[in-house]
Amino acid sequence: MNDSTPSPVGGLSPDAFSNMFEAINGLPNRRALIAMVGCMCVGVLAFGLFSFMATRMGSVFIAFLGGLCFFVASAIGVNAAGVLLMDQAKGVPSRGLSGAIVDGLMCIPKFIVLGLALFAVSLLVFIAIAIVYFVCTIPVLGPILFVVVFPLSVVISGLTLCGLFLCMFLALPAIWEGATITRAIAQAQAIARDRLVEALLLMAVVWVLSVVVGFIVFGVLFSGLVPMLGMSASILGGDAMGGLIGMMRHRVEFGDMGGGGFDGSGAGHMLAAGIGGGLLWTLAGSLLSLVNLLGLNLVYLRVTEGLGSGAAEAAPMARQDDTKR
Repeated sequence: MNDSTPSPVGGLSPDAFSNMFEAINGLPNRRALIAMVGCMCVGVLAFGLFSFMATRMGSVFIAFLGGLCFFVASAIGVNAAGVLLMDQAKGVPSRGLSGAIVDGLMCIPKFIVLGLALFAVSLLVFIAIAIVYFVCTIPVLGPILFVVVFPLSVVISGLTLCGLFLCMFLALPAIWEGATITRAIAQAQAIARDRLVEALLLMAVVWVLSVVVGFIVFGVLFSGLVPMLGMSASILGGDAMGGLIGMMRHRVEFGDMGGGGFDGSGAGHMLAAGIGGGLLWTLAGSLLSLVNLLGLNLVYLRVTEGLGSGAAEAAPMARQDDTKR
């Protein structure tokens, strides 16, 4: 290293923020894009099919199955893209698309356990605060205690929610890297304990970068949407562009899911435009998600660099000892 290179300050090296701009390189990752868009399209089609069946049969359970299929398919797509982008962030050869989808499916149980664990932690904290609040109902002494208890409870609840939010986000790349759920939680706790400020600042840079990319992507789409709406209305007819709203209102009010809406007034064109537009916005949202996911992986790799595995594994035991004391 050159002697003139400034030393890291507060855990942040001089090139830490500039390295986050590599998140833009997630846009050309075609495998990750195909995995995310493909799985989400499958989820949308499954949701639409089950919703149609639920409306016909009047079954809430079938509608629930449609929502479940959409959730699973979307989760597989996001996880598969996260796995592929983790390979890119680490600079290792990217795995195949089918292998990434299988790995994405295997990540879902870990995420469910992770969410339940973090929810249990937050629930315990709020139960403890509620118990303290009940103590404050004691006459005379209660209001005096509440002077101190209330601001402390605000700080504790805020730190708990922000800490769990950060742990959730930082545990995702660990799971995409192949870590067990225990290891992922331990890593997230070690980061939150030792490199909290660095992680938050780097994640803020990624979010700002994502906003800029979002303005560009959706700005292009909206710029093309306005003239194309006018052109399609002039060529296909105004009913083709305005019939869908009336058709959907009629079906919602009267429950008509038959062919009555397709009366030759352009509803078919609008239905096709709705499906095509949905796919277009899904593609745009997926492009924005690629920047976020690669940026999240870069932040994780950055803040875990030099973070000893012993410290990460010892974090849960230390927390347990603190809880016992």
